[in-house]
Amino acid sequence: VSGIGKALLAWYPETRIRRIIDRKGLERSTPATHVTESALLDDLARTRVRGYAIDDQERATGMRCVAAPIFNSHGEPVAGLSVSGPAFRIALEETTRIGALVRAAADRVTEATGGVQP
Repeated sequence: VSGIGKALLAWYPETRIRRIIDRKGLERSTPATHVTESALLDDLARTRVRGYAIDDQERATGMRCVAAPIFNSHGEPVAGLSVSGPAFRIALEETTRIGALVRAAADRVTEATGGVQP
């Protein structure tokens, strides 16, 4: 699952996430890809706590992404903002700083479009 995908999924009800996994499966893209339901659900729980998702070379080897959701007026995730780049340029140690910036930008878009935080 991509960074934006995880940023959106994290705020879906767990039953919806499980239905999506059952229907689509979890295909391995790289050695770091979450291919079990429990691993993905654990990552989504961490995403909700942080407020942003991290794709640490899970979709493409050598690429890292930090993404945050944008919410509609019902508090549902409908879009997202992300920063992606080569892992050597976006160090894991930098994801906290970048995540805060991405989250703040996504929050501003949510507010500007009449959305509300869940």
